[in-house]
Amino acid sequence: MFRITTLIPLIFLLAALPAQACRCLWEGNFTELDLEEHTIVLGEVQSHAGNSMDLSVMEVLSGKLFQEQIRVWGAIGNLCRADVKEFEKGSQWLMVLDSIEETPEWGFNPSTPNFSYGRVGDFELSRCGVYWLKHHNGYLSGNVDDARRWFYLDRKKSPVSLELIKAFIDGRADKELLAEAAAPREGKEALQLNTRVFLEQQMREQHLREKLESLEETH
Repeated sequence: MFRITTLIPLIFLLAALPAQACRCLWEGNFTELDLEEHTIVLGEVQSHAGNSMDLSVMEVLSGKLFQEQIRVWGAIGNLCRADVKEFEKGSQWLMVLDSIEETPEWGFNPSTPNFSYGRVGDFELSRCGVYWLKHHNGYLSGNVDDARRWFYLDRKKSPVSLELIKAFIDGRADKELLAEAAAPREGKEALQLNTRVFLEQQMREQHLREKLESLEETH
């Protein structure tokens, strides 16, 4: 009986949502997004609750944000948001977020606070484009330049350095430079065994750094 009564508020919340599935226009890969109106952070997932996750903010890349921890709300009903279950606890991500400015009447039920639209001051993560990139050891993985729709990760591509992504966000690097950095690397499996391949990779990354410095000088 206890389980039934605790589920009733959640059932009413879900029933209040429109029945159709999420529908939105594909807004493109990471370099095709309009990044100016968003809060962009690098953070680590601390916990999950319902359709939300708490993110420890490691660095603010764009926007004004002063909290050390924020709550990010994901998919529920027909909302076109990312599924928070895809972001494992302890994993690190660059996220392009939208602030929740207002909550619809059905959006928050105090009886089911973890399943809702979200609260004013929290954030939401869209899935209508590549609004997140996975971070590991200073590099980011995700669809940076592929034109395919609803395509979030190309495992054949190379991770792109966080510094280069930050330069792109700041307007100091262009799409072509990111595409060059993400191009598949030949001989990747032999990298640790073949000194020549390793040196070629170092030269390639040095070349990218020099191009970035050249772009900065022209701004």
